[in-house]
Amino acid sequence: MTVRSLEHYRAFQIDPDGQVFGSVDLVCDDDEQAKREAASLVLMHCIELWRLDRRIARFDLSPEVVRQ
Repeated sequence: MTVRSLEHYRAFQIDPDGQVFGSVDLVCDDDEQAKREAASLVLMHCIELWRLDRRIARFDLSPEVVRQ
């Protein structure tokens, strides 16, 4: 039996002024899964994905959303 180690991540919601206004905790197998899940959170605000003190990725709004 193989025991998988899950990693804890936090996806921070960033407002247009660059300030954090919320976060979502994620538990994933690895950075790639965490990136996919964090990218799916981009609706009206940018998302920064972190694991402990390491920024993994930033996901910006699509140009269509920015224009609205």
